Amino acid sequence: MTQRIHLSLPPWAVDNVVLLNVRLNDRILIRMLLDTGAKYTIITSAVAGQLGLNLANARQVPVTTATQPEIATLTAIDQVDVHGLVLRQVETAILDLPVALRVDGLLGMSFLKRCRLTADFPQRFLDLETDAS
Repeated sequence: MTQRIHLSLPPWAVDNVVLLNVRLNDRILIRMLLDTGAKYTIITSAVAGQLGLNLANARQVPVTTATQPEIATLTAIDQVDVHGLVLRQVETAILDLPVALRVDGLLGMSFLKRCRLTADFPQRFLDLETDAS
């Protein structure tokens, strides 16, 4: 079954960043930055704690941030819901982000590579479509 969403972007998004409200595991709503440069979708350790994720056997992976290389814990989020487009078992890294970003995570390529993404900044819209679940 194909899922599609069409989001209007506010004027400030064209010159800055795209922020999305994302529901994780049908439990908590967080603010994420859309980041095509991030290999993984990322959530902070505080969000991981709120989700009650069991990270005892999770593997550690190297990630490169904008400022330095880091080691992150890798797990899968059962359900990631972006404005009604839902993907399951999304590979997700746990990494604390700079407070200045004012987000709880990054919606990275581990989510986006399963979608067709159209970003039309002159017309100020974002479309996501997927046949995956």
